[in-house]
Amino acid sequence: MQATVVTTKWAEIDAAALRDNAASLRAFAGDGCAVMAMVKANGYGHGAVTAANAALDGGATWLGVSAMVEAVELRRAGIGARLLNAGWTTPAEMAIAAANDVDVAVFTPADLAAARDASGTNRLRVHWKIDTGMGRLGTRLEDVEPMRAALLGARDAIDVAGIFTHFASADDEATDVTVAAHERFLAVVAESAESLGGPLVHCANSAAALRLPETHHDIIRPGIALYGYPPAHSGDAVRLRPAMRVCALVTQVKDVGPGDSVGYGREWMATRRTRVATVAAGYADGVDRRNGNRGAVIAGGAVCPIIGRISMDQLSIDVSEAGEIRAGDPVVLLGDEAGHRIDAADIAASIGTISYEVLCAVSSRVPRVAVNDSGG
Repeated sequence: MQATVVTTKWAEIDAAALRDNAASLRAFAGDGCAVMAMVKANGYGHGAVTAANAALDGGATWLGVSAMVEAVELRRAGIGARLLNAGWTTPAEMAIAAANDVDVAVFTPADLAAARDASGTNRLRVHWKIDTGMGRLGTRLEDVEPMRAALLGARDAIDVAGIFTHFASADDEATDVTVAAHERFLAVVAESAESLGGPLVHCANSAAALRLPETHHDIIRPGIALYGYPPAHSGDAVRLRPAMRVCALVTQVKDVGPGDSVGYGREWMATRRTRVATVAAGYADGVDRRNGNRGAVIAGGAVCPIIGRISMDQLSIDVSEAGEIRAGDPVVLLGDEAGHRIDAADIAASIGTISYEVLCAVSSRVPRVAVNDSGG
């Protein structure tokens, strides 16, 4: 299915790939383990609502976000699945969480007090986060006792729905650090779960879910895997398909000769007669400037190198070896075309970052168009 072009650049989001990835992860998790699809950061750049609906179609029963504004967006879109804000919920947002039936993470007695104050007719559900080594959000191990006491004292007003952690290095080749963090987490669970009413236990992000089945417990929380990119060292136990394809239009084609330059700073200069196409995508659209004179796109059935610096709105490519190219032709910045592939992981490796950033960087001025969408 082809996306309808309403601009000079767009991102095709393959809803079927998202659905199938969720289904594969659900099957891998096994009976008794639910899937919480992490759709924070606008669904890792794919569009939160599209990603959420596709994941639910694939068997996920929970959704996870990192900010209350993300949770409210999903509720306003009519999505009623169980929903956790795994980030910090401000005291002012606790009432919003209660009104929108959003579970919230708590880390400190102050968080718990704010949740208790906001909990009324719409009783708040909280998930207690334990810091097992990430060093960001969560109750430190030395502070577990007073936090547990505070939770026990608040059970008249709130429900302790979950207890969870997030691993710092589940995608490292060696698993010993994650195994040790998991053991620390399980010690807190063993000391706390029964008195707190049997909360759901969850700790497995994509890497842990795929590499360490013992971390599955009640819920797994896949993020990057949902979008088709297996974390490092996770093997191929689950078949995943990337779900984003980013395209932009050629805006002009011209020939340049030896000594002619292309782009700011004249960093690329022709050494021979070269056919150059300008493309309507730049760093304001999410094309990293480090791709200048390094990256490539697919145009005219060929992989064409990016030449010169990436501008805010445009980039240039050498199409000398491609088929016929003219203004208005689409090029593929990310995804498959004509037997070639530009992969987010490969882009990330070439510029020293991670596929997560490449996907999330696709900006809001690149319209997302759902394709292969059965409509749920």
